[in-house]
Amino acid sequence: FSVITMTSSLKVIEIEAPNLSNFQFMGLRQVQLSLGVALQFKKFDMSFPGVVSYACTNLLSNLQYVEALSLCSRREIIDTPVLPSKFLHLKHLSVDLNAMTFSPTYDYCSLISLFDASPSLETLVLNVLQRKMLHESIVGDTSNLRQMPGHRHDRLKTVKIIGFSSAKSVVELTCHIIENTASLQCLTLDTTTGHPWHSCLTNYSGKCLVLHVDFLVEVGKGLLAIKTYVEPKVPSRVKLNVVEPCRRCHDLEPLS
Repeated sequence: FSVITMTSSLKVIEIEAPNLSNFQFMGLRQVQLSLGVALQFKKFDMSFPGVVSYACTNLLSNLQYVEALSLCSRREIIDTPVLPSKFLHLKHLSVDLNAMTFSPTYDYCSLISLFDASPSLETLVLNVLQRKMLHESIVGDTSNLRQMPGHRHDRLKTVKIIGFSSAKSVVELTCHIIENTASLQCLTLDTTTGHPWHSCLTNYSGKCLVLHVDFLVEVGKGLLAIKTYVEPKVPSRVKLNVVEPCRRCHDLEPLS
């Protein structure tokens, strides 16, 4: 197992250890990774700005045997590219795009290429939390949802989206997953921050963490988007869990 935390002078990481199965890297900027061709990672975690597009473009051939992949990025300059090959053994995928604000030009539907490159995927956790959502909202939008071509998943059972909002491409991505996953059993859409200790039910103060009024307004829009666009597409066999802020601690005005 290898854990590397970035220093300011670190520019290149070379790994030639053939028995290394777990790798974790956390940094504030991108570095060049040189990975031996004989490496057979089972668990691979990376965190730095732009890591999603970097991993898809530069590391695919080195992660052929990975079973659990975690990518964390606070900023993606470009959409997720189409992958030339596949993560054939990937079962558990976590993509964390949690940020104060995420570029409004980023298309969350571009992540479909990453999902489609993972035919053995069983669990998916996606964090799209934005403290201030700048993407185009589907609320008040009269245009139709995009129909995205994609792979039919027959192993993906559990999907969780944290920070679910009314961002149109988030809603389109969610609907795409529902429509293209025959094996789906449980879908959780969390409109909160996703942190358990922010809730009055789990922290010691007995009160929820105070959320900004703009965030609560977006929560209301997200809940309306779920009711309008997502719920009608959820098959009866799928358990839909919708997580919202505690109404005892927060004033959520219903939107219609």
